[in-house]
Amino acid sequence: MAEKAKDSEAIFDRLKGWYKDDIDKTRAWRKHAKEHFDFVAGNQWSDGDLAAMQEQKRPVLTFNNIAPLANAVVGSEMNNRRETRYIPREQGDAHANEILTAGGEWFRDEANAEYEDSEAFRDMIIGGLGFMDTRLDYEDDPDGAPLAERIDPFEMVFPSTARKLNMTDAMRMFRVREMTIEEAQDMFPDMPKEALHAGWARDDAGRDNPHQVNHGNRYADDNQGERTFEAGEKVVIVEARWLEREPYYRGLDPQNPQAMREYTTAEVKQINKEMPEIASSLKLVRQMRKVAKRAFLGNSLLAEIDSPLAPQGRLGWDVMTGYFDTKDGLFYGIVRAAIDPQRWTNKFFSQIMHLLNSQSKGGLLAEKEAFDNIRQADETWASPDAITWVNAGALQSGQIQPKPPAQFPQGFFALFNESKEAITQVTGLSREFIGTREVDQAGVLENTRKQSSLGVLASLFNALRLYRKRQAETILYLLQNYLSDGRLIRVVGMDQEQYLPLFRQADKKYDIIIDDSPTSPNEKERTWAVMQSLFPLVSNMITPEILPDLLELSPLPASLVAKLRERAKQAQEQQSQQPPQPSPEEMAAKVKTESAQADLAIKQQLGQMKLQEKAVDLMAAQRKAELEAMTAEQKARNDAQRLAIEESRNAIRRISEARRGSSF
Repeated sequence: MAEKAKDSEAIFDRLKGWYKDDIDKTRAWRKHAKEHFDFVAGNQWSDGDLAAMQEQKRPVLTFNNIAPLANAVVGSEMNNRRETRYIPREQGDAHANEILTAGGEWFRDEANAEYEDSEAFRDMIIGGLGFMDTRLDYEDDPDGAPLAERIDPFEMVFPSTARKLNMTDAMRMFRVREMTIEEAQDMFPDMPKEALHAGWARDDAGRDNPHQVNHGNRYADDNQGERTFEAGEKVVIVEARWLEREPYYRGLDPQNPQAMREYTTAEVKQINKEMPEIASSLKLVRQMRKVAKRAFLGNSLLAEIDSPLAPQGRLGWDVMTGYFDTKDGLFYGIVRAAIDPQRWTNKFFSQIMHLLNSQSKGGLLAEKEAFDNIRQADETWASPDAITWVNAGALQSGQIQPKPPAQFPQGFFALFNESKEAITQVTGLSREFIGTREVDQAGVLENTRKQSSLGVLASLFNALRLYRKRQAETILYLLQNYLSDGRLIRVVGMDQEQYLPLFRQADKKYDIIIDDSPTSPNEKERTWAVMQSLFPLVSNMITPEILPDLLELSPLPASLVAKLRERAKQAQEQQSQQPPQPSPEEMAAKVKTESAQADLAIKQQLGQMKLQEKAVDLMAAQRKAELEAMTAEQKARNDAQRLAIEESRNAIRRISEARRGSSF
């Protein structure tokens, strides 16, 4: 027991020392970040300037031009959300990919992650740092409910040596939280009350937090030892997370020489001691890895947990970082550059109002002898329908003159306008991006200027993209190791909506793709504009099957798109009940068979036609022969008749000649 207490004390002293090393850099960031948040909230006058202005009874005016800048950048993130897809590295894992991708969407939807992301992104835009905690919550669900929570950046203490984007090089981090003594006792019921207050961290436990106004909060006093805590008294609890490098060995598996496995240091020592003959055959290689640790601190070590629910070598807290100041080693947002122009704009406008209030806005400079009746002049001079009598010659001699109007210093308004315009110049965000420019210009030019502003913000959105990738890794780790218990998740596919179970597949590896979400409003409008220009070219390719996919990308209301998709689904179901359509190969074979059959029929018909032609020719020849025979026979008969007639004529002629001869 004494040895365990000694180890706990050593851990507490080490973590407390790290905290003191980091708090100075964090305190410097909090000082600047508080001013940045104040400017966005409209609290843009320092205490000294405000007191001086009130003492002189001068108007204190604030024209908040910084809040629209921050809101425009955050609105751009809201209108261009991203989606996460898990791509399997091995063939045959496409089904698991669909389930895990749907599981990631389910996790973020259940945790309201997109809203928390936007709030953390706003913290980063304004103050330079945004923190998120993605984990499982066992208070509402004993099996673990998805939780993505924005962390107040003023509760965090980050390492002074962190330099990389999103603090990926951070080896430790602290979260300082205020809570009542009752809440602390619920968390650590076995610890005495006097151990539940980290007084050494109290000065940095949210006192500079612009989001929380803790008027009237009571803190437990430091260094009072054992005492009775009153109900509702505030205490400070520090949660620490850090990474330790742990050695391990990799070598061949004796049971499966083709595979590699990990060995702990104790196992390697045991192998070298008991089986030295096989130690060399295992080809053991010593390596190092980062192991996450977690602890809660009060006035002593309250609890130590092996690791947070996060992937290997990760603290479990994700960070979004803005621009980096190399000199001071601090991260900052877009507000830092706009503070001076905003401050001078307020001062210039307040000075204008002061000059207008303090100088004359009418009245006269007159000699007493100029008026016939001074009292009557006082009563009637300001009245437009009254006559003010003056002595003779008073007007010509210049005894009555109006008071000179207020004169502003030369170039005063030029400086005032320059201070207003400088806000957009120093940030690089055009008025078209903010939506406050009222000019008549081409839409192409306006969109181009908006895109140029997004180019200025590219590094900030780059940090957001890296955060989403790291959060997707955490969600994948939780899905594979803690949420794969067979619970049903809703999977919304392109053609169906169904519930599928999550099963453990911790050995699968996936690539994480952060893609533009087709459901974001801006992405829909851009996609639909491009599709409209392509419709005339691909009109013959738009089939009833692809039409629902196109409607999903349209800016039409989601309810209307859902109804159209339902109608398309019903039409597909009705079509599926009909006999299946043959495949292209079957259609080609059928066409080929029909063509061959047609060719054969044509050939047969041609053969029959040739036979018929031959028969016709034969019949014609026979008919011709018959005609020729009949003609020859008729000719023979005619010749015989002609000969008979000729012989008859000759006989008659001879008879006639014989008769004539006998008469002589």
